[in-house]
Amino acid sequence: MLIAFDEFVRARSGQDRADFLAEVTDPHLYIPSLTPVGAPEEPTSFATMRFTPGGARPAPRDGAMVIPVRKRRDSNAFAMMITLGRAPNNDLVIPDQRVSKFHAYFRKLGQQWTINDANSMNGTWVGGNPIAADRSAPLESGASIRLAETLEMVFLLPEALFERVAAV
Repeated sequence: MLIAFDEFVRARSGQDRADFLAEVTDPHLYIPSLTPVGAPEEPTSFATMRFTPGGARPAPRDGAMVIPVRKRRDSNAFAMMITLGRAPNNDLVIPDQRVSKFHAYFRKLGQQWTINDANSMNGTWVGGNPIAADRSAPLESGASIRLAETLEMVFLLPEALFERVAAV
């Protein structure tokens, strides 16, 4: 579920590093803005909805968001991967028409996280480099990810996320 970064920070205000890391065990995608990359200031076709157990509700157009990289409890059938795409049955839902229904997926192999492009129509980039269809790219904490030349995100392990929260 997409969470406004300021809400995420408020919910953890006053936590020290140990408490934060005990509670936040999954990596997160930090999304600086839900506005598409290179978008003009006027409204765009970028659909911004936040999906919650009670249904969809509008999400803020501006402002940072975070989303935990983890399987949903009512998860899809792909147990060995964390799926990302615009279809609501993905683990991570990005409701933008330029993002494929099943766009990419994350995997943890030992201690290494990877992202794979799932043969998406508009591509996936890590650190500015395109990922070939059905190929994986290793992810380090702080790696930039771009979907469909539309949405930029930063992959953050819990320790790096704590640093970002503490800096606010």
